[in-house]
Amino acid sequence: MSTRRDFMKSGLAASAALMAAQGLSLPKRAQAQSDQEYVYLSIVTQVPFWVDHRTALEDAGAMLGVKTTFTGPVDFDTAGQARQLDEIVARNPAGLIIFPGDADTLTPGINRAVEAGIPVAMVIGDAPNSKRSVHLGIDGFGAGLVGGEMLAQAIGGAGKVILGTFPAPNVLDRVEGYKAIFAEKYPDIEVVDVVNDQADPANAPTIYAAALQANPDVVGIGGTDGDSGKGAAIAVRDAGRVGEVKIVAMDRNEDMLDFIEDGTIYGSVVQKTYVEMFMAVHLLYWQNNGTLKVLPDWKAAGVNILPEQIETGVMTVTQENVSQFRHA
Repeated sequence: MSTRRDFMKSGLAASAALMAAQGLSLPKRAQAQSDQEYVYLSIVTQVPFWVDHRTALEDAGAMLGVKTTFTGPVDFDTAGQARQLDEIVARNPAGLIIFPGDADTLTPGINRAVEAGIPVAMVIGDAPNSKRSVHLGIDGFGAGLVGGEMLAQAIGGAGKVILGTFPAPNVLDRVEGYKAIFAEKYPDIEVVDVVNDQADPANAPTIYAAALQANPDVVGIGGTDGDSGKGAAIAVRDAGRVGEVKIVAMDRNEDMLDFIEDGTIYGSVVQKTYVEMFMAVHLLYWQNNGTLKVLPDWKAAGVNILPEQIETGVMTVTQENVSQFRHA
């Protein structure tokens, strides 16, 4: 990533030089604040899903001239994530970006961060009862509607299906979106099982294989987390049912895209994760450094000047456009 980061820095320097040559200057509050650190606290950090968030975090840090850090438990350890949040707050970073494993568990720590003067942005999952400044991400239910429609088209609007998920709030909302679109438009589609694939690429194939064995007449699988697709694809391939069981995945993990390219996976619903993170860092930076001239002193006014919600929407990837979703 160092080459990309150097490029972003050089781009900022070039812009400043050009403005200086024209007798202009960067706004005082937009100058780099190299002593500031913006920390992204996630969960299940071992999985490849986070590549776009991490790239955007580095790119935004390079552009703004600030330090950025990615961290979080390697597995779905919500208590561990809450403990780590308190450890980060004690370091007093300039800002916090959080993907929550469990919103209720994290809310007290988020509130302590804000009370300590550390602004917090949530990405993908929200903690709506906390004092966070902004939430950026998809409407999980809406993403499920898109995935459900795609799967319904793939299986001809009828048949038994399995849905895969893991217990993060926004991910569970996607399952409800799938169920809702089936109930509304496709009454001949029956959800025979909802499995917890643990968002774990090591265990997901075995979990889907067991679900297929228990439900041999299934014609479709809808995955709602970033590791559902590959896990389902391996299970379907190993069962000799490629083409017979249609799969709709979630997101754009590089090792999953191979299965879209070869037709094992019908398509995927993709979050705009790079955009989420790039915007989150900038919003917190602008909030910290007085770039947004909403009020003379928003802290004294006791208000939040950032948008409460920014819905980033989804993209769909199929065999026809999968090459555009590859990571350079």
